[in-house]
Amino acid sequence: MKKHLVKIVSLCFAAVLMLSFMTSITAFAADDELTVNSDAKVKVGDKIKYTLYLSDTKEDIIGFELRMFYDHNYLELDKDSVNYGKFDGVVHNLNIEDKIPINWTNISTPISFSSKAEFLSMEFKVLKGGETEISQFVSEMYGDDMTYLKSYKWTYDITVNDKTIVEDKTPVISDDAETLEKNQGSFINYIDGMGEENSPNKDNHQAVIATEYVDVTRYENVTTNGSFNMMPIIVIVAVVVVVGAIIAILIIKKRDDAKISAENDNNVEN
Repeated sequence: MKKHLVKIVSLCFAAVLMLSFMTSITAFAADDELTVNSDAKVKVGDKIKYTLYLSDTKEDIIGFELRMFYDHNYLELDKDSVNYGKFDGVVHNLNIEDKIPINWTNISTPISFSSKAEFLSMEFKVLKGGETEISQFVSEMYGDDMTYLKSYKWTYDITVNDKTIVEDKTPVISDDAETLEKNQGSFINYIDGMGEENSPNKDNHQAVIATEYVDVTRYENVTTNGSFNMMPIIVIVAVVVVVGAIIAILIIKKRDDAKISAENDNNVEN
């Protein structure tokens, strides 16, 4: 009986050790895994690539202002990896923690996204496990008809070591309070990633917008490698040109009125 009791105790002790070991492995695995945008499951130390795509636009793009968001506690941005696909002369700031302001304008070279093409991409190193998001918010995006873009479809992929683990997913729209307060423009960020002209869900088309619109000419200072944000300068120049034209018209009108008055006086004297 004593011999059997020793065997039972030994088996129970071994089972407890095995259960403790398996629990430790499970806990370690959970700590080592990061979930991105509720879709991608990656490991600490992995290098992941986030690629944003745009498609189904009816107008070519002549300018945009966009912000990308991430959490540096979970993801370390590889600044050299940031790429803008079709765009040249993009102005951005990679030195702001957790946020990348991006700006581009070129009215002489409109860019077409009528079919799916890469809009931008960037790579990150996974720092710790848990849950996080890579999100975006578009303040402005103009078509070549000089109005905000109404037809579009956003999607994104995530790859690890050239293997796609998330494909054709709808991007997460940031609800960053500061961005909504200061940088909400005329462009509408619909949650389904589709513009108002091509969404199949027109009766219930939800969007992330501020409670009220603000002055869309307010842009934060975005500099990189000696470049600077041209948008405020374009706005200022446009205002100066309009004001100058008005002043010139008033001066010419005043001069013509004075000339006519003088001619009338001469006619009366004669």
